[in-house]
Amino acid sequence: MRATEISEVASGVYEWARESGFAGHDPHDLLSAPILAEVRNPAVRLLSLQFGRRSPLDLRSLLKVPRAENPKALALFLTGLLCAKERVSVEWQQGSSALAERLIRSIQPAGGWGYPFPWQSRTHFLPPQKPNIVTTAFAGMALVEWQVLGRTPDATESIMRAADYMVTSIPRREKSGIAFGYAEGDPQIVFNASLLGAEFLARAGTLLGRDEYIGLAHQAAQFVAEQQQPDGSWKYGLEASQSWIDSFHSGFVVVSLKAIAEATGDHALIDSALRGFKYYRKTFIEPDYAVRYFPHRRYPIDAHALGQAMVTLTAFGDHHAARGVAQWSCEHMLSTRGFFYYQQHRLFTNRIAYMRWSNAWMFRGLCEVLAHE
Repeated sequence: MRATEISEVASGVYEWARESGFAGHDPHDLLSAPILAEVRNPAVRLLSLQFGRRSPLDLRSLLKVPRAENPKALALFLTGLLCAKERVSVEWQQGSSALAERLIRSIQPAGGWGYPFPWQSRTHFLPPQKPNIVTTAFAGMALVEWQVLGRTPDATESIMRAADYMVTSIPRREKSGIAFGYAEGDPQIVFNASLLGAEFLARAGTLLGRDEYIGLAHQAAQFVAEQQQPDGSWKYGLEASQSWIDSFHSGFVVVSLKAIAEATGDHALIDSALRGFKYYRKTFIEPDYAVRYFPHRRYPIDAHALGQAMVTLTAFGDHHAARGVAQWSCEHMLSTRGFFYYQQHRLFTNRIAYMRWSNAWMFRGLCEVLAHE
């Protein structure tokens, strides 16, 4: 697939998202339906959320789920735009400025960013906009990248507030190293989430001259490296109920670990990241460059996993495979209307257009491929 073709697709996704105001639906937003607003039972919430995530039917219009601006989607579009620049839009500077300003405006009063919908995990419930470590990390890192164009006081203040929030309000496990929890009041240790927070702290510490942030990031990376399995993989989290492995969370781990290793010069972390990438490449990338969701079966093939795969592969220099994933995605998951579908299954394709989960990630991945052409 030629770079010009990838550029055209990325431009199309960007224009589709821009015309939608970068707001849309999400696989996890069904609890925003008015009919579910008063539900308090965690099991019912979780079942509703999983039903919304798995259903091939777009229930959101029927249930009047509002289209919402998601800070993580804004961050992914901003990062992609800064990565590919004029290959995506001749007005990339104005576009990136607008996205950065929206991120700055949407930071929560306590610091950090959250999802615009209520969300129920197996262990905790987070109300809308409650800051969490993952959304905060992506939004914060996007603003750090934005600062390369020229520092603005508002962006610097947002980065400082987000980093301070992460250090002071996100729970930490400080036994045999440091691991960050998921959100205030939610101490569960999820390896990719802890490392994403750590990567943001490393980047913010470098930008702001805060060595203590870099030190915390280093310790958090060492903790996750110690949890690596003999085959190079990581489970999702520390608890027995978090023992599964999937492709995009594995991609988060190895990319963040590599970034922190390079920021700190820790060769042991670099070795851990390389072993993790070797496992990732062998396990999740199919010979035709489709990307597995789980280790032992091809389907479902998920747009999020495809987008993250392009980011992961380019981070480790496998540009040929990244282009292969881009080509497979465009041939099998791209709508004639310019957006990417959600998932391909063995017998059908889920054609719902999700803003953050599918299209922001596909845009981010395609821009990474373009930047290395």
